[in-house]
Amino acid sequence: MFNSRAKAKIWHLRQALAVTAAAVSAVALLAPAAPATADSPPPLGGTVPVSGAQIIGEQWLTDRTLQLTVATDAFSAPAPVEVVFPVGYDTSGTQKWPVTYHTHGTNGNETWFRTAYAGEELTASYPSIVVAPKGESGYWSDWLNNGPRNYETFVMDQLIPLVDANFRTIPDRAHRAIMGDSMGGYGSLMLAARHPDKFAAVSSLSGAPDSNFAQGMAAISASPTLMGAPADSIYGPRLTEEVRWRGHNPTDIAENLRGVDLQLFSGSGILDPTRGESATSTPFCAVESDIVHPETVSFDQTLTSLGISHSWEDLSWGCHSPAMFKYEIAQTIQRFQAVFAQAPTAPQTFDYTSINPSFDVYGWHVVTDAQRALEFLTLNDVSTNGLTVTGSGTTTITTPPLFNGAKQVTVTANGIPTSVQPDKNGSITFTVRLGLADTQQQYTLGAITRQTSTVVTFTR
Repeated sequence: MFNSRAKAKIWHLRQALAVTAAAVSAVALLAPAAPATADSPPPLGGTVPVSGAQIIGEQWLTDRTLQLTVATDAFSAPAPVEVVFPVGYDTSGTQKWPVTYHTHGTNGNETWFRTAYAGEELTASYPSIVVAPKGESGYWSDWLNNGPRNYETFVMDQLIPLVDANFRTIPDRAHRAIMGDSMGGYGSLMLAARHPDKFAAVSSLSGAPDSNFAQGMAAISASPTLMGAPADSIYGPRLTEEVRWRGHNPTDIAENLRGVDLQLFSGSGILDPTRGESATSTPFCAVESDIVHPETVSFDQTLTSLGISHSWEDLSWGCHSPAMFKYEIAQTIQRFQAVFAQAPTAPQTFDYTSINPSFDVYGWHVVTDAQRALEFLTLNDVSTNGLTVTGSGTTTITTPPLFNGAKQVTVTANGIPTSVQPDKNGSITFTVRLGLADTQQQYTLGAITRQTSTVVTFTR
C-alpha cells in the first residue's frame, strides 16, 4: 500500500500523463501529411491474408507512405497501419528489404512517425521499410479486461507475418528491428523481451522500462482512461495481478534480451531550444526527469548486473519533445542499419522466462501444467545439448528440428533416462516434472510459490 505522500505523487503523475498525452497528440495532429504526388505508385493489387488478419484497404498518403486498413480479430474494429517505404522501393522491383517497426507513445496513432517526427525525411537514406501501427494508449499489450484490445497479438502474430506476406521484406530475425518512443519505448522493449527470436535489435526512445516504480504503475494504471476504459484494464490491479505486471515489465524479463542489440535513450528534463525544443514542451520536462530517467537508470543497472551488452545515451537535455524523439530516432536507425548489414545469427545458447501458460521461443515450444496457477517458468542454458527448466508442475517441451536422421534420442531428467523418437521433422517432445503444480498465483498476498529446477540433457 502507498502512504498519503506516495498517493499524492501518483495523482500528480497521472495528471501529468494526461496533459502530456493531450499535448503530444496535438503536435501529431497538427503536423501536416505530405500530399500524394502525381508520381505516386498505384495501390497494390490484392493482398495475402494471414491467420486472424487481412488488409482490406490501401491508400497512398505520399509517394513513400501507404496507409493500410487491417481487418483483425485482435480488435473490435479494423486497425490502421502506415508503411513507409525506403527510397528505391519499387512495386515492380525484386530487391528485398529489412523491416523496422515503430511503436508510438501514449494517446498516439500510426501517423506520428511520419508527421510528428518527420519520418520520411529521417529515413531518406535508411534502407528499411518502416511499419507504424496504431496502439492508442494500450501499452502494446493484450488487455486483461475491457477488450478485445490485443495489441501484442496484433503486432507479433498478425502484423509481422502480414507485412512479410505482402511486401518485399527479408522475413527473418536478422533483418527485423523495433523502436518506440515514450509508452512505445516500454512497448518496444517489452515486445522484444517477450519475443527475442523475432528482433535482432531494439531501441527505447525515452521509454519507461521499469513498471515496478510508482510512476510507471500510475501511468499504466491510468492510460486506459484516456481511451474511455476503466483504470487497470491492461494487466488488472497491481495488488492482485502483480505477476502479469512483472511478466510484461522489461526490467523483470531483461534476461530474455541477451543476444538482441539493445539501445536506450533518456533525456535530462532540461529544455534546450538550440535543439529545436520549444516552450510548449515545458510541461513534459518532469515526465523525462521524474519518470523516464529513473526507470531507465534501473533498467540499465539490471542489464549491467546481468552482463547484457547495451548502449545508453543519457542526454544532457531533452523534455520528452518531438525534437528529442527525432534526434533519438536518427541515432537509432544508424545503429539498426549496421545491425542489418551484419545479419546477426540467433544465439546458440539462450535463457528465457515467461508467465505465459504456453509459448514459443527460438523454435522451442513449451506448454506448462494446466493445473498450475499463473507464475514464471524459466529456461536456462538452452542449447542443442539440453537445458535447465525451473518452475512447478508438469511441463511439456518440443524442440526445434535438432535431430534429423536420429532414430532415438535419450532425454535424461533428474538422472532418469528416457528414449524418445524424433518426429518426421527431427523434433522431439518430452515431459519435465517440476514437483506439484503451484495453485496460488505468484506474487499474490500469502501465495506460496515453490520453484523446482531440473537439468535435462540430450544424447543422440
